[in-house]
Amino acid sequence: MDKKIIAVCDSSKCAQALEEAGKKLGYCVRSEVQNNESIINEIPKYDIESATIILFATSAEVECIENIERFIDREYYEADPKYVIEDAEAVISEILLDLN
Repeated sequence: MDKKIIAVCDSSKCAQALEEAGKKLGYCVRSEVQNNESIINEIPKYDIESATIILFATSAEVECIENIERFIDREYYEADPKYVIEDAEAVISEILLDLN
């Protein structure tokens, strides 16, 4: 579990899919849910700084993410929440393949 993924999702269903897929693939996935201008399970800056990758799985534009300044200078990917919910394992695998 040397790869750590931080995910910002727009639903708990999306966050749960990523966390379960990460566990199955042997990666640490931490997620927060942002919707209706609120943040649930906000991820601390130290976790963000130690992440291998940031994944924005939201329907909103990245610029609309609450407290976006926490993610400045971090490599990130974007994924449609619909695809994450359908096949989170494939989304994670594709991102990590791209990193190698």
